[in-house]
Amino acid sequence: MHDTLENAAPADAAQAHARAAAGQGPAFLPDFQASQAGTIGIELELMVLDRLTYDLLPAAPDILRLLDSQKKSWVATPEITTSMLEVATSILDGYGPALAQLEEIRSFVQRAAFDVGAAISGGGAHPFQRWSEQRIYPKDRYRASARKYGYLAKMFTVFGMHVHVGIPDADEAIRVCACLTERAPLFIALSANSPCWQGEDSGFCSARSNVVGAFPMSGTMPPQLRSWQDFAAYFERLAGHGIVNSIKDFYWDVRPKPEYGTIELRVLDTPLHPAYAAALAVYARELCLEFLDSPGRWPVDTSRELYAWNRFNAAKDGVAAQWIDPSSGASSSVQDAVSSDLRRLALRSRDPDFGEACRVLEHLMRNGGQARWMTSHIVEGAGMNDVARAASEVFGHPLGEIVDEPKNSRQG
Repeated sequence: MHDTLENAAPADAAQAHARAAAGQGPAFLPDFQASQAGTIGIELELMVLDRLTYDLLPAAPDILRLLDSQKKSWVATPEITTSMLEVATSILDGYGPALAQLEEIRSFVQRAAFDVGAAISGGGAHPFQRWSEQRIYPKDRYRASARKYGYLAKMFTVFGMHVHVGIPDADEAIRVCACLTERAPLFIALSANSPCWQGEDSGFCSARSNVVGAFPMSGTMPPQLRSWQDFAAYFERLAGHGIVNSIKDFYWDVRPKPEYGTIELRVLDTPLHPAYAAALAVYARELCLEFLDSPGRWPVDTSRELYAWNRFNAAKDGVAAQWIDPSSGASSSVQDAVSSDLRRLALRSRDPDFGEACRVLEHLMRNGGQARWMTSHIVEGAGMNDVARAASEVFGHPLGEIVDEPKNSRQG
């Protein structure tokens, strides 16, 4: 990977890919650009809110204009509707650098939002926004998406965190992608913070996780793909039918990202606090490094039914969910599975700050996690505007100030 996620591909290939993604050129799959193993990049989709009502506010273009004028090592870009913006870190190599840059991003973005009368929040779905009121951002790719997917494009006003992990070899990217997919439901559970949908308590800890399933190329990478050649042939076949035009048409939970030389974990709700985002990213990184150190390892149980069940439970119950380990068939709680991972990974990690990341993740799982922290406000009589305000206030806390969940948070 190079300086930022946005400039990682060679210029000509990037232009061809951009045209394909916007539906303005032939289908294009870039060559896999090998990256240093374990480098990470983090993308966060953020809510832009009205400071009085805490409803979504279509002020992302104004915020982006202010951010564009500032010198920074990370990038801010539009998303599919004008009440969303995306930030992408530079290429990082551990928890400390990730946390420091995410704190800079938090500070810059919050200041720019304040200057245009807006507030910023994490979270996977806005508690009470109405999809029909959203506006498609005036960009060719998003207009093409609106034409292709109809109302689903506006329904996709949900907010996710994507983690890119550098992989040094194209074939290994496919293998590690398959291995990380197995554990993707754990990240759904850990990051779950979208319990409200269209003004109602959804009964799910991550309502956002259900939205992407409506897209035709959602789900997981087919288990029969065992090499980059397999994937390229699969892409070519789908492109020949007009089903896909670029890698962006794959809405998989984990997908290869060849122009960056990464695999991309896409299942997470945007965390309420940047410290959570940094810790979740390095957890994914350490798992990928472990997979890379086990050449030839492939998932044992690739049944869609088991994965779908783990995914459903993670979205429904968050960190209180039950998890069936695909390797052993043993059932445990998500909390036990994650804690076991962290203890094992801590013994092999070369990241001097990984212990601190583990502490943050253990904190994240307390009292039912972020989703139960949010629904506790409803139990105490708060309205949806109050829930949105409370979430926004968490994002506003400086580095190291993580809001403790109320002791009476409703359990899973």
